[in-house]
Amino acid sequence: MEKMRAITTSVIAIILGVTLLSGPLVPGVTLATEPEPVALETGNVTVSAVEMPEKVTLEKGSYGAASYYLDAPPVRIQFANRTGQPTLVYELTIEELGYTRTTNHFLDDSTGDTYDLTLASDTFTDGEIKREQYNGTVAVSKRDGAGHGVVATRNVTISVVK
Repeated sequence: MEKMRAITTSVIAIILGVTLLSGPLVPGVTLATEPEPVALETGNVTVSAVEMPEKVTLEKGSYGAASYYLDAPPVRIQFANRTGQPTLVYELTIEELGYTRTTNHFLDDSTGDTYDLTLASDTFTDGEIKREQYNGTVAVSKRDGAGHGVVATRNVTISVVK
């Protein structure tokens, strides 16, 4: 029994020692391996064609919900050239509502010759939406090894669907 207690105490001491040594109490010591860094916004992207939506909708929620849901169709991009891991950004601005929404798309080797950029959904309260229609701007920009730049912009109509 004494021998078993001594082994248990030793195992606990080793676990505690390793935990303390590799924890935040001893800076610079870690037993974990660092993940490989991801080189985002590298390489190059050249866009040959862009299909942008003409309309975006703010649709009233179902079952008496006091919210409107943003529905922005995807932007279809066709690449002339794409290397590395560039980023494309889909942005919608509705100045009259003081609203801007962006979604980043991180491209990599699995991205094909065409790509659909989507915009994350969002909601507006009943009190924010006062009109039947708003003017907005859809923009696509790129971030790659050559820097940042606008790929395309378009004025869109935001229709309120009740």
